[in-house]
Amino acid sequence: MHTKSTIVSRSLHAGRLLALLLMVAAPAHAQTLAWGAEKYFQYNIENVVVTPTAGVAGSYSVKVIFSVTNPERGGTTWDIKGTAPFQSTGANINMDFAWDPGTDFTNTGSDNAALTSNTGTALGVGAAMPVQARGLQSTATTGATACSSALDCPGVASTTHRYWIAKVVQPMTFVTAVTRGRVVIEGRPVCNGVDPDFVCPSTGTTTFVNVPVRSAAADFSFAASGVLPAAARRPIVDLAKCQRCHDGRQHGDVVVPRLSLHGANRNENLAVCVVCHNPNQTDVPYRFLTTGTTSDPRIGGPETPIDFKTMVHAIHAGGFRETPFVVIGRSSSVNDYSHVRFPSELRNCSSCHVDVNGKGTYELPLAKSVLGTTVKTNSTYLVATGATRTISVNPADDVRISPIAAVCSSCHDKAEARSHMVRRGGASFGTTQAAIGTKVIERCANCHGPGKSKDVRRVHQVSGSGS
Repeated sequence: MHTKSTIVSRSLHAGRLLALLLMVAAPAHAQTLAWGAEKYFQYNIENVVVTPTAGVAGSYSVKVIFSVTNPERGGTTWDIKGTAPFQSTGANINMDFAWDPGTDFTNTGSDNAALTSNTGTALGVGAAMPVQARGLQSTATTGATACSSALDCPGVASTTHRYWIAKVVQPMTFVTAVTRGRVVIEGRPVCNGVDPDFVCPSTGTTTFVNVPVRSAAADFSFAASGVLPAAARRPIVDLAKCQRCHDGRQHGDVVVPRLSLHGANRNENLAVCVVCHNPNQTDVPYRFLTTGTTSDPRIGGPETPIDFKTMVHAIHAGGFRETPFVVIGRSSSVNDYSHVRFPSELRNCSSCHVDVNGKGTYELPLAKSVLGTTVKTNSTYLVATGATRTISVNPADDVRISPIAAVCSSCHDKAEARSHMVRRGGASFGTTQAAIGTKVIERCANCHGPGKSKDVRRVHQVSGSGS
């Protein structure tokens, strides 16, 4: 095993690691996170009501009834329209609507049901984003609506400080028919120390501090109303295993931060991460043509996949990869993960992955529902700042890496390794989803499957289940 994958670089101090792991810079008013204050908040998705849109096939109104409770005060409900943590500068609660958690998330049709390219000058347009409702705490008409009766908000024990928001979505089929959706509550209260019912930590000279409340997610069926039982999507990794390192404590020479990302909006819930970090998504929203000596040319480079199965492996293998893994984030920030060192045995997949019925979720073959990873959306984004961009939101012609190669090459990215995946494994690094499983048939499991001569568990020297 490559030795630099198992050591913690002494040159990588805590602040550098935090900067590398956070793809989006925190707002200027939030220099620190109020860990310890998050225990006063819990996001709850209490019910989902699905109503087909009259006269529009495949269109639905998805109404979500939610609350924020205080576990430290006996589960009392927060008034998100009238208390300081939700009305302070920078506070924000959002709802995301995505599909299809029964397979891999695609969100096809989230931009428009006709799948026509999004043309405009603004940065931030993604190819496979969920439908979003932002600023639910707002007292304006754009915010969520307070529940007034059981008719207004069915299926909840009380309407006190319960709220609802509805979005019309028209999921389009990509590979398989859409049957399920997922709703997500994310966002942050802001601690400013003025609310008598809220215990703020000492923040020194920082007045406003983001509270990294754990995000919440719930699945529903487009065929019927109500929240579905958990585990509609296959389990892959265990958050508790991730938190052995991501605990905010010292590991070797670095402090590994807890999992709070995107300005403390999305926190410690992997079911939330995969909604945006899906196989159809790249970092194209913030790439453009750079000019001049002060511009970072990497912003104008080729799209980088942010599919979870590719991105997370590539980040943790930053010091092992031959080619730097660079993601362009919000505000066109350049996030180069070259110097990340996994503070454990990188090759031991069970450090993060779970075992299901005696088989590790890192073992082959992958489920047939796993999609290839988009590396090129065929968008026109290499234009000057302010010029018209054309972002393709139709995944049918995306250039993809076949699924197994998308995972393995995220660590093993050398030319000879890629060549082996193609020649011996039947993989492709430039195909379409329609060709995967038909013209492109990965046969990696013939050698690397359980019990085979190059079994992943054996080659990686995986020890136990990582429990």
